[in-house]
Amino acid sequence: MAQSMSEIREKDGDFMGQIRALHLSLTPIVLPFVVKALIELGVPEILVEAGPHVELTAAEIASRIVSPTGRAADSENLDRLLAVLASHNFLRGSVDSENPDKKKYAITAEGGLQYFVKNDTKSLASLLLVHLSPDFVSPFQFLHETVLDPSTCPPIRAYGTQLWDHFEKHPELANLFNRAMAGSSALLMSTLLEMYDGFEGLGSLVDVGGGTGETLALIISKHPQLRGINFDQPHVVATGVRVPGIEHVGGNFFESCPQGDAVFMKWILHDWSDEKCLCILKNVYKALPPRGKVVNIDMLLPEVIDSSFESQTGFHTDVMMLTYVQGRERNLSRFRKIAADAGFMRVEIVAAVFGQTVMEFYKS
Repeated sequence: MAQSMSEIREKDGDFMGQIRALHLSLTPIVLPFVVKALIELGVPEILVEAGPHVELTAAEIASRIVSPTGRAADSENLDRLLAVLASHNFLRGSVDSENPDKKKYAITAEGGLQYFVKNDTKSLASLLLVHLSPDFVSPFQFLHETVLDPSTCPPIRAYGTQLWDHFEKHPELANLFNRAMAGSSALLMSTLLEMYDGFEGLGSLVDVGGGTGETLALIISKHPQLRGINFDQPHVVATGVRVPGIEHVGGNFFESCPQGDAVFMKWILHDWSDEKCLCILKNVYKALPPRGKVVNIDMLLPEVIDSSFESQTGFHTDVMMLTYVQGRERNLSRFRKIAADAGFMRVEIVAAVFGQTVMEFYKS
């Protein structure tokens, strides 16, 4: 007698464990490279242009793909890629009741694929592309060695230099990384500046590790009363944006920090060990007035592990920092401990945006 799949599964007590193990062996390689392929094909743009919840077949999407060779895109293979994203709820997939082989796909707000439009200035497309480049994947081959010896630097094991030094020899990779940081930063800051009022009332703001100043320029465009000081290594600020109200200052935040009413740091502390972060924060503390504060943006790990997307993203990012720069993400307790050791009286969470947490460290 024929049995249903549910009956068969009930007889196999370890079915869920088996399928989860198989899932784990396939998903880490298939899912990100499917997204990469769709980015390269321009599929997110096609779905965004069609509009939210507008359903398109693979053939309709394929007809809008522009091939550099002029050859028509293959809708059957495209359908196979789209089905992967639909199975993970990054797209909505539906089936024509009269023709089960004819599937349709739509972009949804909660799916997130709209944030992977390749040529958008506010996009995560370059971030995914740089993470999947051979130069960024190869250090992960040595991740296990960080457990055997915590002084292990996976990029040195992979190609003989620190990641930042590797960029100097590979400008195309460095440019892709810079686009990745700019796109993700623009997404974050555009939302943050609409909901966060912590820059109001300040006369000056120092962006510590501010790169070439794009983020500070966005802040000043919203808060023109600020005198902005963009602080980074001399060779970095030498190519900084020329915007009224911004002064570029070269230096080393392990040695000192320019003075200002407040200090802004985005994705800086997670690059460093607790000991290095303490050194940075002590220099920042000295540069602030008695009632000064730090506005710090970083991923915030949960105190208790759960299986939410937010927690998974935090733990994934933590391992990326371990792999690339021997840095780390932190939970609130760890941030408060480092801040207190540097002299700050308290740390408060003031906003959360795009998976990041805005914390203020108060001097008094």
